[in-house]
Amino acid sequence: MQPDNDILIRAATPQDCDKVVALSNALHVELDGDEPSHTCDSIHAMMFGPNAMIKSLMAWHGKNAAGQVVFQPFYNPDYSKPGLWMSELYVTPDMRAQKIGQKLMAALAHYARQNDYVSIWWSVLLRNEGACRFYERLGARNSGAMQYEMDGCALANLAL
Repeated sequence: MQPDNDILIRAATPQDCDKVVALSNALHVELDGDEPSHTCDSIHAMMFGPNAMIKSLMAWHGKNAAGQVVFQPFYNPDYSKPGLWMSELYVTPDMRAQKIGQKLMAALAHYARQNDYVSIWWSVLLRNEGACRFYERLGARNSGAMQYEMDGCALANLAL
């Protein structure tokens, strides 16, 4: 992608794994306060391994990673075609006034259009009101769906 006001957005490479980990862990700590689970090994396997599932577009300000969007394909039943699921959008606090989130979303939309994905879906914590307003300013709409999650003991018990 072309640089815009000293911001370059490009696909993550294997050499970027440490930066992807740092950004993903920072998002996790900011939203949940929990100990982050991402490691260079896990990110490398998920992005570049034989069973890779995710991709990242990263925003760079010089040599500094300023933000990223992490995504993966999914089946969109509304269109019976593939869409993209955005699992993370994060911009470092010191760069949030630079419209990097908007630039990352535009780059993701461009990627979707170029690769014949018909939509982008994601979830937002309801308490993250700033993110909700940001997405609405971009033209996104609340689908009205509620996201559920099952892991740990509940997952193990159901599998019995």
